Amino acid sequence: MTGDDSHGPEPTRRRYLKYGGAVAAGGLLAGCAGGSTESLTTGSADTDASGDRTATTTTTSTETETTTDDEADGGSYSVSMAPVGEVEFDAVPERALTYYPVSADATVAFGHGDAITGIGYDKELFGNTVDYYYDALDGVDFEWEDLGRVTPASNPNALDRELFYELDSDVHFLDPALLRSSSFDWTEDEVASIASDVGPWFGNYYSRTNAEPPEPYRDRYEYYTLWEYLGYIAAVFREEARYRAFKSIRDDLVARIQADLPPASERPSLAVVAYTGGTFWPYDFTQDGYLWAHLRPFGMPNAFAATDAETGSGGSYDYEAMVETAPDVVLRYWGTALGDSFRSNREEVLSDPLADEVPAFRDGRYFPSGNGMQGPIMNLFQLEMTAKQLFPDRFGAWPGYGDGESYPEIPAGERLFNRGRVADVVTGEF
Repeated sequence: MTGDDSHGPEPTRRRYLKYGGAVAAGGLLAGCAGGSTESLTTGSADTDASGDRTATTTTTSTETETTTDDEADGGSYSVSMAPVGEVEFDAVPERALTYYPVSADATVAFGHGDAITGIGYDKELFGNTVDYYYDALDGVDFEWEDLGRVTPASNPNALDRELFYELDSDVHFLDPALLRSSSFDWTEDEVASIASDVGPWFGNYYSRTNAEPPEPYRDRYEYYTLWEYLGYIAAVFREEARYRAFKSIRDDLVARIQADLPPASERPSLAVVAYTGGTFWPYDFTQDGYLWAHLRPFGMPNAFAATDAETGSGGSYDYEAMVETAPDVVLRYWGTALGDSFRSNREEVLSDPLADEVPAFRDGRYFPSGNGMQGPIMNLFQLEMTAKQLFPDRFGAWPGYGDGESYPEIPAGERLFNRGRVADVVTGEF
């Protein structure tokens, strides 16, 4: 798209939101636009037993009465998060663009799934990434087929600015720092125009791997864990109670898993890969960032650590190299969303003449894994899935890929968290 900022009439929905920061030097500076009567500030000074800083919420008022976050349903409020600064809302967003699965799943989990206006990149792949888990929860779904998308079908690695105007979202869960990066190469004015004409940006992409953001944002960038980040999204929707309920379920699940893990020296070596046509691309799941929140609690050794292979797109392995690496378990990153493609690739991998020389392939321990851009519901299921794939003798065996469209049925006695409790939180019955 060009940098032309001329568009149609200003969206009427802007009465719901005001963007509380100024755009300068290519970034979003903290600040409050307009006279807010309430201020909701989400911080992260506390640390819970899991090591996550918990988002603390305070609500203040210029009126004589002070209300709590759960009691304050009306009036304007603001949420502060790096790098967007302070973002002011006149009311809870009724329309939200969820570019990545983390914000889509969070929006559904916090009871606002109907607010989603659009998603990013390939709609079927995106939809399957999130929806894979929801069939296991009564009353929870993600109707993605009719949603808009801000990536043109002809180029899923681009963004169409006009589509942001067409979707007319009250909030865009997308990091403006990413927009200014070489990935999308937006100008400062292009970022600012969407924020002022349509709705504010609210995202923190670079906590994904704790990578360095573009230069204009570096001085004020802050890295968050997955559950810290989810706390900020919950604050946007004023759903702190739902967030606390979800985090309690997650903390209980992690504690249950870690209490039954074998000593580190007895844990199998793990390789996390992408795969196509006889080539494996390794990932370093031990690095910082919320991308690996479903793997980090297990404290697994990276099978590639003893090799000189690069991770990600910079390095690749063939079967001979996998024989040398000798992983005990191999997880196919994002395999849960691939459907028949993963099934056929798995058959191809396990039938290779060298497969018997790779412990994981010889033992059939090549499994689909989830996606690291995960929200609350995805994280719970992906922790359970990983526990069963890595330690079937302790947590029950992973039942297989199932139909490839839904999370496979787990016998009630082998489930690691309560599905009914999760569904109740989503539907507000808690």
